[in-house]
Amino acid sequence: MIQRSSLYLLANAVIIAACTGKQPQTAPAPVDGFATVLAAAEKRVEAGDYSGADRILADYSLKAKGNEGGSEVAFFRALYMVDPNNRNASMAEGVRALDIYLSTSTIKRYRIEALVLKRTAQAVLALRAAQQTPRLAGRDTVFVNREDEIAALKDQLAKANAELERIKKRLANPSR
Repeated sequence: MIQRSSLYLLANAVIIAACTGKQPQTAPAPVDGFATVLAAAEKRVEAGDYSGADRILADYSLKAKGNEGGSEVAFFRALYMVDPNNRNASMAEGVRALDIYLSTSTIKRYRIEALVLKRTAQAVLALRAAQQTPRLAGRDTVFVNREDEIAALKDQLAKANAELERIKKRLANPSR
């Protein structure tokens, strides 16, 4: 019994000493400027200067090549490309930039965000493409469903019948 309680006391003393002892001081990790660059790019985006934001991010990417921030900045470049307010880039370019970001072998801090953003951008592109599908009646028209095609054909038939009636009336009274 005495040995067990001595072990508990000794263990507690070691734990207390470890917790209250002086910890070695370590120097703070050097700031690589990633947060500062993102803040500067964000200010440019808020002002509507997407080209300026992209320049800031591209310059940082070249300077910080090989470290985590240098490769992670690619996510933010793609993010600003798919922004609908960005008139200097297209959504398709943003999707390609996200593909490049996701295909790199470096650490991807924003991987999940990039996947969600890519899927969202692809959905927007698909919706835009669907809106641009022609729905006019006539030859070489792609019809969405059979009812649309039938309605278009009935409209063409009515127009042809009206033109035929006009021609018949004109032939019946050639003097006119």
